[in-house]
Parts: sequence; C-alpha cells; structure tokens
Amino acid sequence: MACAALSLQAAPSALLPPLPTGITELKFNEFFVNPVGSRGLELTAKLRGLDGRKVRILGYMAHRETQPPGVFLLAPLPVDVHDHDNALAEDFPASVVQVSVPTMRDQPVPYTPGLMLLTGTLSVGNRPEPDGRISLVRLELDPPSPGAKQKTRLDGKRAVKGAERLMK
Repeated sequence: MACAALSLQAAPSALLPPLPTGITELKFNEFFVNPVGSRGLELTAKLRGLDGRKVRILGYMAHRETQPPGVFLLAPLPVDVHDHDNALAEDFPASVVQVSVPTMRDQPVPYTPGLMLLTGTLSVGNRPEPDGRISLVRLELDPPSPGAKQKTRLDGKRAVKGAERLMK
C-alpha cells in the first residue's frame, strides 16, 4: 500500500514506520533554499536530485470544493480552498505537491482529513495541469501490491476513513 492515515498525539517523526529500502524521505521544508534570495524561491539540490526517484512524504490533503479526477494536492499544513471565492488566487503554499492516484484516474479523490504518509515517484519541474494550475512538484502514488494487507493507523486502530481507501 502506498499511503497510510496517521493519528498523531506525539511528534510525527517518532511515529513513522521505518523507511523502506530504496525510498528517500522528503520533507516540505526541503523544497526551497532558505533563506529566500533576491531572485525568489530556488529549488534545493535534494529536491532536484529526487526527480524520477521514489520518495515518502508526510502532509495534509488540501480540501477543495471541486476536486479534479484522479489527483489531489498535498500541503505541509491543512488547507481549505473555496474555488468559487478564489478562482483567480493561489491560496496554496509554494511547497504543494500534485498527487496522482492511479486507481482513481477517472473519478474525484474523496477528501481525507488528517496527516497522510504517501509513497510514490517524484516528478519536478513546471507542468500545466488539466485544472489550469501549473504544478512544480508531482507524486505518482505507487499502485497497491497484490495481496497487500490493510494498513492500520499509527495508534494501532484500523484506518477505515484514511488514505488507504484511495488505493482500493
């Protein structure tokens, strides 16, 4: 399974499952060079170097009124955007990830509140998306492995409403 819903009472990093072999941990604060220079945001060498590689990232699904089919946005903090109010504005943080869900290509991905731990192949660089946005960072979720057992939340309870429903 490519993702798991998390219920966190302690520090998120202390509760994360071990990083699988061949997958690199990516954090939102590793997207851009700090401090921001006179030319604006600049991608870090780490982010550029992970283009085309498998990564794991922890974030929140952006809640949007109209969700394009097969994709959602992952942000470093909870985001709630009302498209009818903000059609001409970009209210997402600069470090947002366009996530593609291979098992839901033709249907909207249902909103899942709370932290999500996602694993997939990273793609970096400006690309126009069908919904009119220009994405900078994209993640293609890994498809579920045949016979994969259902994941549980980090607090040990079954993740009934969690991100795993995205991959069924």
